[in-house]
Amino acid sequence: MLKNKFSYILIAIIPVAIIICVFALISYSSRGITLSINNKTDETISGLKIIYSSSNNNTEVPEILPKKMYKTKLLLPNNFTEGSIKIFYLDKLGNDHEEYLVDYIEKGYKEQINVTVNSVDENNVLSLQVNK
Repeated sequence: MLKNKFSYILIAIIPVAIIICVFALISYSSRGITLSINNKTDETISGLKIIYSSSNNNTEVPEILPKKMYKTKLLLPNNFTEGSIKIFYLDKLGNDHEEYLVDYIEKGYKEQINVTVNSVDENNVLSLQVNK
């Protein structure tokens, strides 16, 4: 009789544990920051960097061809706990330009960031539109 009760309890607990694990994995994998950069210009965009405020680690963005989109999931550096995220680049004159992608974020947050490059002037200054 004791073996029979144990079997029923085990049969009830195992599916519940599996369901909890699946939901935990789905929740964990949906966290993070998805970044999309849409180049609406007729020029190739290069030299963009993603800067994390509480870390010395930067992420370089590959060249984005005209009328193309770059999409990635940003992996926060291990030493990042909280802070901001900016996009950074240099123009032709060597002046630096940066714009906030996220004013404040903590590790574990979920964020969707869409950046549109609307135009590029003669000095390679970008007209950016950031939507969160």
